[in-house]
Amino acid sequence: MEWGRHDWTGAAAEFHATELPAERAMWWCHVETPTVILGSTQSVDDVNQNIAEESGVLVSRRRSGGGAVFVHPSDSVWIDITISRADPLWKDELAQSMLWLGECFVEALSPWVEAEVYRNSFSTGVDGRVVCFASSSPGEVFVGAKKLVGISQRRGRDGARFQCVLYRHWRPDEWSAILASAEVRSRVADIAVATLDVPALTLVQAISKQLAGIGGEDSGAIWG
Repeated sequence: MEWGRHDWTGAAAEFHATELPAERAMWWCHVETPTVILGSTQSVDDVNQNIAEESGVLVSRRRSGGGAVFVHPSDSVWIDITISRADPLWKDELAQSMLWLGECFVEALSPWVEAEVYRNSFSTGVDGRVVCFASSSPGEVFVGAKKLVGISQRRGRDGARFQCVLYRHWRPDEWSAILASAEVRSRVADIAVATLDVPALTLVQAISKQLAGIGGEDSGAIWG
């Protein structure tokens, strides 16, 4: 089972609105403008639209759950992974469904960092319902207590779309001012985030190569 590879450039809202085929594929999304992406059920009241406009930060919404994620043309690396329900990587149990992908990231990024997959129960922490990187989900990747790769998932009739972000640089002061809650704003700088100051293309190629090594029938057992 081969993996497709796609590079996409544009606005975050456009990419989230794009229906991706339910097949093995990796999509590297280059955003042209800094954007805060709200989770599917997150309240728009969590951000101040006027401050966002003044700051030059767009506000978008995805169709997967979790808190807000900041994406940036150079500071973040955003990758979507798709599989079909017929894929052996598909897991019916939600808590198990992202573990294989987390392991893939751990192996792909091992030349630069020693990380591990979070396997405990989902935890929002203090501010995880507002900011994604303050929460912990099974399958996400951590370096000690610091989150390295955040993953949200959209599951449909035909397959799953895993939306993954890691940071080359974590600069919350560039966007946290748009958060409506003063309490959350005061804590964003303290969120434990691991970064990788490695060229984005190098990271994407490493992840693509690791995905290509995942085979067919046995892959569910290997990565589940």
